[in-house]
Amino acid sequence: MEGVFLTKKLVVIATVFLMLSLCAASAYAYFFSTSESSVDARTGTVRVELNEDFPAAGDEGAPLDTVKKFSGANTGDKAAYVRARIFPAPEYYVEDAQGSGQWRPLALPTSAFAITTNAPAWIDGGDGYWYYSKILRPQVSTSEVTVTVKVASSAVLPQDVSMRLNLRVELESAQATNNAYQRLFGIANLPAGVEES
Repeated sequence: MEGVFLTKKLVVIATVFLMLSLCAASAYAYFFSTSESSVDARTGTVRVELNEDFPAAGDEGAPLDTVKKFSGANTGDKAAYVRARIFPAPEYYVEDAQGSGQWRPLALPTSAFAITTNAPAWIDGGDGYWYYSKILRPQVSTSEVTVTVKVASSAVLPQDVSMRLNLRVELESAQATNNAYQRLFGIANLPAGVEES
């Protein structure tokens, strides 16, 4: 009798051990599977290129009162929101003892310049950026922006140095869907007057 009891006990222990082994093997296979899978999905491209028209500066640079024109062209295949930041970049010429020299940035605040912008279809966002008021469709360009910049007061300029002025434009774009502008532009809402998707 004792032999039958011992046999039943061994069968139960072996069954439990076998079941635990199967569960452990299944769990291991589930969590540590190394099979790879991939899916190719074309999501599209947002690409807006800056087109600029600025006076030829040469070695002497552009005059201290100058005009620049720019626009953006959507060369991608997705609609985009576009914004631009415009800022003057004055430089002065420094000559070394050997007679050669180089142009260096002149640190002047933007308030030292009078910047006038003629921008049909662009909206001043009040945050230092101009926003194109329409969603820019693929293969379409924005309207042209004309920027005139002048030194507000010659008193802020250093005397007896050669100077030139560059006008820089930074153009940024964000996909027009899924509120992508919020993350890319760092704003909660588009300025009033900008077309919503």
